[in-house]
Amino acid sequence: MACVNIINDKSISRFERPVMNLTPIFAGTEVKKKFFISQYLQNEYPHGGVGLSDAEKILLSKGFEPITFPHHSNFSLAAKIGRVSFLVRTLLKVKKSAVVAFIYPFYAFMDELLVHLLLSKGIKVICFIVDVDGIRDGNMRLFKKEISLFKRMRYFIVLNDEMEAWLRKEIPHVHYASKIYFHSFLVPPVQIVRRKSFEIVFAGNLGKSPFLEQLHMLSADSPHLRFHLYGPSENPSLKNQANVTYHGVERPHELPSKLKGSFGLIWEGDCIKEPVGHIAHYIQIVSHHKLSLYILSKLPVIVAATAASATLVRKYNIGFSIESLYEMEKKISRLSETEYAQMQTNMQPLAERISKGEFLSNALDELTNVI
Repeated sequence: MACVNIINDKSISRFERPVMNLTPIFAGTEVKKKFFISQYLQNEYPHGGVGLSDAEKILLSKGFEPITFPHHSNFSLAAKIGRVSFLVRTLLKVKKSAVVAFIYPFYAFMDELLVHLLLSKGIKVICFIVDVDGIRDGNMRLFKKEISLFKRMRYFIVLNDEMEAWLRKEIPHVHYASKIYFHSFLVPPVQIVRRKSFEIVFAGNLGKSPFLEQLHMLSADSPHLRFHLYGPSENPSLKNQANVTYHGVERPHELPSKLKGSFGLIWEGDCIKEPVGHIAHYIQIVSHHKLSLYILSKLPVIVAATAASATLVRKYNIGFSIESLYEMEKKISRLSETEYAQMQTNMQPLAERISKGEFLSNALDELTNVI
């Protein structure tokens, strides 16, 4: 039995279908194998998590074969033994000349263990960093563990220039870091024309955004603002605000066409006045999944000025940045209809590339040519 699970070809799209690539990616004439540790394809995700599943579909389309541990939702003794057996078979299957990619953070302990063992075996590993949990959670112990793992590797895919600078500061021996800038979201761009209003969209895991519970506090200074929230939440204090409409959870690939409003908001933390604490550092190095969602939805973006996403918003003129949520209404008022329309126009070429997975695909080509 082969130790690498290949997903049934009949049940997947063109992005999911493995491509037989006979071009060597290392020097020499021998065809080298490319694998990736599949952590997300087998699950359904609300909203942002679909970006990780789509990233793995792109890896499939680039000829990377999936390594998928069995029984990933089963914690019985038999399932654990099965995963250990699969681990051993995989280590025998993946030769030293191969290259293995994976998305960080890990989905499960066995995925993390496999990476450590592959590195010990001398196999070239590509680490695609989409999050740094230690920074996000303000957990120094976890952060040190993450840095310790990164120090064992030389090849990375990172989100943006800010993350690359941070990584090279922490790990000077990084050999190469390719950047994606925008997360992939494999769904056609929305073909509508939006009009400027004070209707603001926020989509994602609402439970991880405590500031949303304070939106009613904006009403005194910003009476025209209205917020549309999309995502899982059981919090009544979040929903029961006069300036908030809660829309619940939509299927991820249907979400872009369901968003109602004129602007998409990118903000983190538990404060509406400014990003504070470890979140303030965290947003400086990550590119948000919801940035791609808003671009596909033709929603000009309002983003925290210190966020790495703000660099992209300013570069492509697809929205504006703020120091505080209290600035939103005045900035929207000053924005002309012509300027708003131009922001939507500027989003179109980005939306096309995001919907085809071009940013990650190009990063993979760049990195495999370097290795």
